[in-house]
Amino acid sequence: MKHAKTFQITKLFQPQYGLIWVLFLMLIVFSAASEVFRTPGNLLEILRQSGIGAIMVLGLTWIVATGETDVSFPDVAAFTSVMTAILVNAGLPWGVTVLVAVAAGTVFGLISGSLVVYLKFPALIATIAVAGIAKSTASLLGKGQVIHIDRTGGFVYEIVYGTVLGIPILFLITLGIYLICRFLQDQTTTGQHLYALGENRQATLEAGINERKILMSFFILSALLASIGGVLLTATLSSGNPRIGMSYFLDGLTVVFLGAMIIKAGQPNVIGTLIGVILLSVLGNGLTLLGIPYYVGTIVKGILLLLGIIVVTLAKRQRSAEKLYVT
Repeated sequence: MKHAKTFQITKLFQPQYGLIWVLFLMLIVFSAASEVFRTPGNLLEILRQSGIGAIMVLGLTWIVATGETDVSFPDVAAFTSVMTAILVNAGLPWGVTVLVAVAAGTVFGLISGSLVVYLKFPALIATIAVAGIAKSTASLLGKGQVIHIDRTGGFVYEIVYGTVLGIPILFLITLGIYLICRFLQDQTTTGQHLYALGENRQATLEAGINERKILMSFFILSALLASIGGVLLTATLSSGNPRIGMSYFLDGLTVVFLGAMIIKAGQPNVIGTLIGVILLSVLGNGLTLLGIPYYVGTIVKGILLLLGIIVVTLAKRQRSAEKLYVT
């Protein structure tokens, strides 16, 4: 029993858990440097903000794991944000508004998936085009301006600002979604196919795996979750902003590749992404409270993104070399 406990403790210090210790270190440093940072209210605000970002990039995590990419997610969120503000101001109930806005945003995922799966466009080119359409449409609908909401309230605001035992409802819902997705990712056939596509596309085709169905589903899922993130942003800011996506582009890619350094070494995974989102939220919040210029945070995020890409690339090469050696 003693040896088993020692093994479990030692396991926590393995490289794939290193970023978790970085997060703890950041919490300690910022708490010591700022009295405001360590207040319960600020720490809970970090969790609330993390909830929005985590939902927005959940679908992106799996797309990257398949070896593809999706850069349209922040502009899809911006489109949905504007659509939500317009529909609410038009007098539609929040329930109807959310359904219509999310459905409209999900269409962009259908377009991206069709371009990649059926027309064989490179995912980067296809999603750049879709991002441009989403952003332009949002600007057209909002006439390039921020649309402030005249009528606040409703169940969306309860989700965003409500708490249970002092913990934000939004974060609890996000945590529940991620735990379900973690099960789907690690314990189902779909999860196995997900990583098989990312490792060896040709082998999955020869094995009879329906590549088209999987990729199409993930692109639609990415747009769906980005759209939900856009609705939550609208409630948070009490406005729809066609330019809001710009601030989430670097963060989204960073947390996915950063998360690939955690748990599943070199492979994007949902728990890693969640931890990556919290880490960036802590970083941004701490730097702001310490009065450190915004561009410093952007530089740090760029470095973290580069580090994550390097780790994913090297890990993939190593796995390929090991398979070749075994063969």
